[in-house]
Amino acid sequence: MSTALIHKLCSSLQTPSLAKKYSDAAVGLVLIICIQLLVLPTQIALDLHSIKLPASILVMFIMLIVMTIATFINKDTVQFYNRHLRGPTDFIGRHMSLGFVAFFILLIRDHIDSSSDVPKLAGAFVITTILSYVTSFLFASGGYHLEQRLRRSKRISSDLESNNKTWPSPSIAWPSPPFERRPKRISRLSTLSEALSTNESLMKINPVSDGSTTTLVDFILRTAPVWIWLFFLTTVGLPVYLATGYVMPFEVFSFTLFWILSIQFQKSLRSSYTLHQFRRLRSLCLILANPLLLTWALGTAYMWLKTLYTGKDIYTIVGMFRHHSSLSESIIHIMQDRDISAHIGAGDLAGLLLDAGVTCMGFKMYEYRSELWASLGSVSFTCIALAAINVFLNVLVSRGLGLQAEEAIAFAGRSATLALGVPAIEGLGGSTTLTSTIAIFNGILFQMTGDWLFSLMRINDKASRNNLTQPLKVAISASNHSLFDTRVATGVTEKKSIKNDDGGANEESAVVAAGVTAGINAAAMGTAYLIERDSRAAAYSALSMIMFGAATVALTALPGAAEAVMFLASR
Repeated sequence: MSTALIHKLCSSLQTPSLAKKYSDAAVGLVLIICIQLLVLPTQIALDLHSIKLPASILVMFIMLIVMTIATFINKDTVQFYNRHLRGPTDFIGRHMSLGFVAFFILLIRDHIDSSSDVPKLAGAFVITTILSYVTSFLFASGGYHLEQRLRRSKRISSDLESNNKTWPSPSIAWPSPPFERRPKRISRLSTLSEALSTNESLMKINPVSDGSTTTLVDFILRTAPVWIWLFFLTTVGLPVYLATGYVMPFEVFSFTLFWILSIQFQKSLRSSYTLHQFRRLRSLCLILANPLLLTWALGTAYMWLKTLYTGKDIYTIVGMFRHHSSLSESIIHIMQDRDISAHIGAGDLAGLLLDAGVTCMGFKMYEYRSELWASLGSVSFTCIALAAINVFLNVLVSRGLGLQAEEAIAFAGRSATLALGVPAIEGLGGSTTLTSTIAIFNGILFQMTGDWLFSLMRINDKASRNNLTQPLKVAISASNHSLFDTRVATGVTEKKSIKNDDGGANEESAVVAAGVTAGINAAAMGTAYLIERDSRAAAYSALSMIMFGAATVALTALPGAAEAVMFLASR
């Protein structure tokens, strides 16, 4: 029994799809460290010169530029990326949301001083969120149509890269269909195929032997990440804590295990035959079973249980979890007093994953550089216009609902990513705690309702997994520079009717608008979710997130604009 189990397990691990999945994960983990070797020195240099710019964003653009120039010089760069980098970068993007759990945990310590302000804050959040989502979608959609009309010519071109794209394995947002039967039927089909190929009589086909072994192997492979991290938790994390009292390794493995369990739980809900019969209940359960939300809940429970075990208050426990605001800050303090345990907790290491995730967005923009180039004008216009509108309008709405000046200013950066929004609000004298809270809830709101919104608006943003030979049709201007034109004609181009052209443009404008809306409102968390979803809108979201955040920072840094914001907040 054990020999057969091991044999089947080894055979299954050698299948191309499964081997690719785990090799991508292994390379992705190594890539996180490699990216940090670039980000960390850059961030320390920026901090020493008092330049408030996230190094991960700078490295992201460097990677985009380097890959684009390398493709221009050598066309084999595209194949190299497809074979060796696409899978690992998608792996990082799909699991980037784990890094935001640390910010959620901080909400236990950083809270609103007056409970009477909660209804006002909730009202300001709802109003500004609705206004921002609607205006950003309309601006982006209208701007895209206008940009395409202003371009002299337009053609529907086949994306040769899309033909060869090996899309990542289904993420937590899109697992295998609920009616998929794995072990027994597949085994019988394999036996039937073998009999037909050898011209044997179908009456002589032997039944599948040892079905329990096949089922057990299938279960082990599906839950392998759980057992791997549980092994590290018990053999590394726990012994280190018991021997030295340093809890960081134990908490890193614990929170990673919480994340994996949350993903597995949501997968089980999606594939549940019982829930599939009750669609509304299933949709509600899937929304509430968001892995980020579940991991935060498990992490919060862990923190409170730790207070009972250690006898320390929650502020001390959370302070030990995250010592500094950035990993570069932790490294600088370690270099000064040589005490690692006093400056690096599990929450501080969240920066490793977040920096890697942001940097990998540059690779995602590299994948869709032609599409981004075709819509650069509309994306830029939307981000700059919405940044100017949101900064002043959000402050007016918040102040009109009765919030204090410090809290009203915090809403000026409600849609900017944390890395850019917090420094901007800090410079204006606003509440950075409230800004962080709003940004986090913006992201989790989109992650919980993203599927429903895309379904409601009938936005087809996903690449086809069933037929990868069908190219991705995107409206690209024929005047694009060769640096961005990655398409190659593969046959005789058929003439398309005007109706079909308009339909394709409308579909693509919806994808562009959805990506821009997610990038502006949900920032990095929204972009990470789109990567999990294998969405074509992820590239637009990544670009919009950076451009909108940069426009917000630039606007709040201008003397006249900053004074206007503070004046509106104090009226």
